[in-house]
This record gives sequence, C-alpha cells and structure tokens, in this order.
Amino acid sequence: MIPYVRQNQIYSYIKMKQIAYIEELLELTNVSLPTVRRDLKKLEEEGKIILLNGGGVRPNEEAEHSVVARLEVNSEEKYLICSKAAKSLENNEFIYLGPGTTENYLIGFLAGKHCTVVTNGIFHLPKLLEYKIKTIVIGGALDHSYGITHGPEVYGNIDTMNFSTCIIGASAITKGGVSSFDHDVSVINQLVLNRSKKRILIADSTKFAAFSHHEFAKVEDFDCIITTEKAGIKTTEMKNLVIAQPSDL
Repeated sequence: MIPYVRQNQIYSYIKMKQIAYIEELLELTNVSLPTVRRDLKKLEEEGKIILLNGGGVRPNEEAEHSVVARLEVNSEEKYLICSKAAKSLENNEFIYLGPGTTENYLIGFLAGKHCTVVTNGIFHLPKLLEYKIKTIVIGGALDHSYGITHGPEVYGNIDTMNFSTCIIGASAITKGGVSSFDHDVSVINQLVLNRSKKRILIADSTKFAAFSHHEFAKVEDFDCIITTEKAGIKTTEMKNLVIAQPSDL
C-alpha cells in the first residue's frame, strides 16, 4: 500500500475511534513501527491529528470542523474531478449540488450553462454569487461547523422538487456502499437521489480508503462515480466508475 493511501486509512480509523493507539494502527496497517510513526508524523504536520502521551492519537477537532481547511485538502484532485463532472451537464439543468467541499469546486464550471442550482450548502453561496449562478437555497436549521442547513424544512422542500441531475459527495466509498459522516446529510442525500433523473457521485481518492458511519446509497445507485487514478480503483471493480484525467481540463 502506498503511503498516501495508508495514511488516509490510518486517519479514517482515528476519526472513527476518536482515540486510537499505535498498537491498533500496527495491526490495522500490517507495517513496521517506524513506518506507522512516520505516517503519524506526516498527519500531525498536516494538522489532522494530535499525538497524546502514552501512545494515543486523536483527531484535531479544530481542523476537522474547519470548512476552509477541508476545502484545501486534495484541491487539485477536486478541481480535476469537477471539470469532468461539468462535461456531463447540459444547459438549463435543474441541479441539486451537495454541500461538501468537493462540490464547491464545480461551481466555477457552471458559468454560462444557464442552470439552476439547489443546495443546502451555505459555504457555496459566495461562489454562486461570484459566478452569477441562479440559485435556490434550501432553508432550515444551520449547522455552523459544516455550513449546511438541515432538518424537517430541508426534507420537505426537497420532497417537492424534481432534479435533472444531482451531484453529491461522500465521506467513504466501499464496494458495500456509500456513506456520510452525518445522519442528517445521509437522509438528505437519500431524498435527493429519489428525486433525481441523473445521479453523479464525485469523490477524491481519500474517500476510497475511508470509513464513515451513515450509509445512504449503494455504489450501483449512481449513473457514474467520478474520481482520479490516485484512488487505485479499476473500472472492472466498479462498472460505473469514471476516471478524471488531466486532459479533461
């Protein structure tokens, strides 16, 4: 396993456990102690984890909750993925855009398509304004940490809409299913998928080595899943997988 993928596996495990110990990580990765220590040092330098006395490790909650920090993670991959996703969109579409940081990179590619974007992602609004994208913001309770609206008002509004395309992200993707870190986001994604003609999942490579608690769909529920070669997944493993290439820019 290449270091990049292994480090994301370790990080996902630490997030799931909240406090993990080096012995657990050795068993998880099946590599040497010096290798695990190097991986942890790298994650610490990136601000993702905090090393504790006694060999414990916990997530850096401040970094986890910062939308700005998450936006910068794997930015080149996200840009490439969204460039590919935009090519599948027609003019005048009615699009649901998920609230995640990967989806944020799509907005610049929507300029000139005369589409309508529906979203509960409050963090998207400055960019939607910048590019003058016609937008419907779904109102509801505001989660300040993640910059999303959620709750019964959001569910009810989505249930009255028919989307030509939905473009959403995920926290984790496995052969078994597609998951989110948050129950409310999972419920919203399920509702959106039921109301969408075309379903696109966009995910950088880290999501294929991750773990998340709330499954909202099966892999086969999507018309396409767009990622990059870094994911290490072959189209023979996921028939609806689409690999974004630099030539797509």
